[in-house]
Amino acid sequence: MLLVLLPTVFAGQGALLDPAFAEALCTAWTESTLPADLGRSGSEWIDSAGSFGSQTVVVGRRDCSGFQKVQLVIEADEAGHAVCTSGGAFAGGSYQWKFEPTTEQWADFTDGFGPTKMPGIMSGFVGPYPTAAANISNFEVFFALAGQIALTRDVDWSCAGADMDDVRDEIEDIDRADMREILGR
Repeated sequence: MLLVLLPTVFAGQGALLDPAFAEALCTAWTESTLPADLGRSGSEWIDSAGSFGSQTVVVGRRDCSGFQKVQLVIEADEAGHAVCTSGGAFAGGSYQWKFEPTTEQWADFTDGFGPTKMPGIMSGFVGPYPTAAANISNFEVFFALAGQIALTRDVDWSCAGADMDDVRDEIEDIDRADMREILGR
């Protein structure tokens, strides 16, 4: 008898917030409205948090024990736009922003994020709150981009620590029309 071992992958391409996902999120960021909206002619976020022209954003899932965090490096280009120059595994070091919603919250935030959902993200959040509050609509785009990538790639949302029944329910409840509307602004 021939025994063939196949990898146990629950979904399509990779996992939610793995390094490859961060690369795709970086590309999506740069192709979205975020570079202009967060740049020097927009909200000037690129020059916030005590860092002029460069922001490192670390993201993770606080309910996933042992799951590696990833980072996006955002830099001002010559036009002052906040473009993502790299995305991948977080190797440590300094950063200006950190978001660690639960896996269920990542699914919830994909089709709308605003003041009513701010308390859900505050645990694990690092960054200047007034700047974050002034950029809620931009964070909404960020989470919608993450959701679009996750759904398009059919990523694996599972991890040790996440309540997968709740996560599956939240994924099923994602309003794709709302997500498209957010991304179409």
